[in-house]
Amino acid sequence: MEKVVFLTGGSGFVGQNVIPYLIQKGYTVYALARSDFALKKVIEVGARGVPGDLLNLGQVHDCMKGCQTVIHCAAYMDFLTFDSDKFYQVNVAGTKNLLRSARSNGIQKFIYISAASVICGGVVKNVDETYKPKRLPGDPYSKTKALAEELVIKANRSGFETMALRPPLIWGPNNPQNAEIREAVSQRRWVWIGGGTHTLSTLHVGNLASALIAAIERGRGGQIYYVTDGERRSIKQFLTQLLLPEGIELGNRSIPRQLALVVAYTIQFLWQLFRIKNRPPMTPVMVHLLGTEFSVSDEKARLEIGYQNVLSVDEGLRRLKVFS
Repeated sequence: MEKVVFLTGGSGFVGQNVIPYLIQKGYTVYALARSDFALKKVIEVGARGVPGDLLNLGQVHDCMKGCQTVIHCAAYMDFLTFDSDKFYQVNVAGTKNLLRSARSNGIQKFIYISAASVICGGVVKNVDETYKPKRLPGDPYSKTKALAEELVIKANRSGFETMALRPPLIWGPNNPQNAEIREAVSQRRWVWIGGGTHTLSTLHVGNLASALIAAIERGRGGQIYYVTDGERRSIKQFLTQLLLPEGIELGNRSIPRQLALVVAYTIQFLWQLFRIKNRPPMTPVMVHLLGTEFSVSDEKARLEIGYQNVLSVDEGLRRLKVFS
């Protein structure tokens, strides 16, 4: 039987890297595209483009009926905004709509690309899926990803298996977040928080693709899986090695974490009070994500669904040097 998946977010960084891997493994990929630009992108990487939007899926039903699996990669992510409306619209309402459509069209497996930051807020050290934070994250991205993940897991039932993958910092070729760091460096806004010595779990986008295959073939309904590169480095060591091939030198300027939090919350207060339209130089979520120990264990994914990373961090970095 032909292996067919329906994928959202195909024109984004993750989608553009995952689609060719799925095709290489023998899958036919239908990719949702909400603009002509997105349609062109997904077709270029080998998918069959399907015009549509997460909040308007009426015209994609015929394509979805021929698929066995939905992979939900699409999300709204912006760490330099305090406006939460779009996060809820895309990440929560969009996920709810996609779940409804997938269920009604006979999809057998629904895989949600969540985020490890759904447990964000304080120090996280080598935790696994049994760790439950006391409250939802404060930032709109992580909070809405957590709410959407909850919708996905609650939707699990016989004949419609739903599950979530929780990647930490995703990296790889053509990552648009690198350009944001380049801009911060050029404007002398980049500083390490707490010296950048804290540990960070990461996931190369190629390893995420490998995890998706494992989830499609062996993932269990109602389950959440962390997936990582399987090794950890300090954020300073990792980002320095990651960005040097692009000619981005991050330097050694540093600010204590507590001071960074005070600055970030002050900026948030002023931006919201005066309704400032310009993008802020720093936000609390940036301090939590870039300035706090964050490491997770993916032992469950390796033992239960046979996830294996196809690239080491060093090999991924070497490929970036060749690519650049």
